[in-house]
Amino acid sequence: MRKRLYIIFGGVVVIIVGFIIYSSIWKKRDDQEPSFKTVVVKRGDIVVKVTESGEVEPVTTVMIKSELAGEIKKLYVEEGDSVKAGDKLALVQQESSQAKQVAQARASLERAKLNLQDAERNLNRKRDLYRKGFIAKKDAEDAEKLYSSSKIDYELAQKQLWLLLGGTQSIKAQSLATKALDNIIVRSPISGVVINLNVEEGEMITSGTQAFGGGGTTIMAIADLSKLIVKVDINEVDVNKVRVGQPVKIGFDAIKGKVFHGRVKKIAPAGTVKQNIVVYPVEVEILGPAPAGSQTTVGGPRPSRERLFAGLTEEQRATIRKEIQGLRAQGASRTAIRNAIQKKMHELGIKPPENRPQPPSLLGQPREGQPTDMSLIKPRMTADLDIIVGQAKDALYLPKEAVLNKGGETQVMSIRDGKPVPQPITTGIADDVNVEIKEGLKEEDQVAVFTAAQQLQKYNAHERGGRPPRPR
Repeated sequence: MRKRLYIIFGGVVVIIVGFIIYSSIWKKRDDQEPSFKTVVVKRGDIVVKVTESGEVEPVTTVMIKSELAGEIKKLYVEEGDSVKAGDKLALVQQESSQAKQVAQARASLERAKLNLQDAERNLNRKRDLYRKGFIAKKDAEDAEKLYSSSKIDYELAQKQLWLLLGGTQSIKAQSLATKALDNIIVRSPISGVVINLNVEEGEMITSGTQAFGGGGTTIMAIADLSKLIVKVDINEVDVNKVRVGQPVKIGFDAIKGKVFHGRVKKIAPAGTVKQNIVVYPVEVEILGPAPAGSQTTVGGPRPSRERLFAGLTEEQRATIRKEIQGLRAQGASRTAIRNAIQKKMHELGIKPPENRPQPPSLLGQPREGQPTDMSLIKPRMTADLDIIVGQAKDALYLPKEAVLNKGGETQVMSIRDGKPVPQPITTGIADDVNVEIKEGLKEEDQVAVFTAAQQLQKYNAHERGGRPPRPR
């Protein structure tokens, strides 16, 4: 019996002690304010940009083809040469079968010409005789019909030869009845630079006027390098931020220390699917070098894929590749993908590759004969683009983590008398780090940033009083 009382008494003591400890801990937690850090409202510029990479292409590129099939007897230019409209590019000698057809067409033209001349002389003679009364009117009319028929035959033979030789105005302007057309000189239709030379002297080519064989052999390509664009694919997540006419900063890995400026020229109305991502082709016009004092890099440093994977195990490489593929499938931007890769490498304990130090740039002090500015840009170069989709000058801003959204209202926890108090605000544009504050705060105001969502919820649950009034 006594043992049973001891057990009951011991149980009551344990319950009382437990209740006292629990009450003490809860009171201490209830009195303790949640831990938080503070940030200050600052003033500055906020720039929102879409960052992508593209490829430089000329606005105008002409593929040069010959009107005749045959052999390249002579090339007058080399790759990289500058040419003007009308300059000689190549001499083409007709191939035998086409030369035979041309010879037959030329012979038909000569016969039609002789018949026309005979019909014209006969018509003049019959008209003279009719006026003198020596022949009937019908004889004169028959002579006129013969002349008209001979003229039609001549024009038909002329057109057949013209079409056989390519049907261009330049050929028609020449004498179709001479043997000079057995060879043809290909001339440049525009002023520009020969960017591709696809044939050699002695090579056989097909006519550019034929409907089969891909439309003939492309002898060379000439581009007008005075007007260049960058073609870039923007994913469907970012394309609605981009507008025609928006300013663009352009940088090149091949042109260190220089930034060029441009503008969005064209946005494709329909997207295409590339690597399971919907993208929209966009053209950016390169306007020229950026003004003095502009930033010297665009898009930030980007380690190459080889340097990124250097020194990693196959398992680590597979993990990072899987991360990249998943983000691309979600339509993530290049900036988001780059940040996610850095985070994943940190989780794996991998030190990101450091950027290799670059030698001092000589572009700012060109030597004699060294190309400058736009002449440095070449077709097919890779360009890094910062498309400026929004910017606020001299604006108030806070870190994104300080801004909350509760019940559809945007607010911050403003510090008043040392305690955080809910404060409604109106926000503007936001970049990857900061958000613009349009109303509700002033410069140097302090705002709380809580380190744990649970602490913030607990603080709000114990908050006394109503919502503070909206600032005037």
